[in-house]
Amino acid sequence: MTSKTQPDSVSMAAMEKVAWTELLVSTTAIIFVLILLPFLGHGASSAFALLGAVLCSFWFIRRRKKGTIVDERDLEIEKRATQRGVEAAWIFLILALIVVVLWPRNNEHNGFVTKTVLNWLIWIQFAIYVWVRGWVGVISYRRQIRVS
Repeated sequence: MTSKTQPDSVSMAAMEKVAWTELLVSTTAIIFVLILLPFLGHGASSAFALLGAVLCSFWFIRRRKKGTIVDERDLEIEKRATQRGVEAAWIFLILALIVVVLWPRNNEHNGFVTKTVLNWLIWIQFAIYVWVRGWVGVISYRRQIRVS
């Protein structure tokens, strides 16, 4: 009887670990913002600072020995994930600005968007970018057939 376990299925590529880190960190930041929103109001946007933990993913890329960590497949997945993340973030921002500017209650500000609203939009846009980038990366790695 042959074993169906594959040694490659246990270890993840460095860039796959980066994708998982981006996905988990952005999800955690969004959850913390939603939890703190009733208590802190607009101050809850400070929980988006957790997105800075994405920088910890550089630990997965750095190696002590010289060698190739990232190959062409990883670069292609990263390019696709970045493209999808940027697209999603910009679509959100454009639609959100249209809604904010055309919102009937915005007449009291003479059609101007307040700094608080811009702060929220920028943080949400960045969170969407990181989340979509991580999601696309994870999905791309998980869909690949691993050959032993």
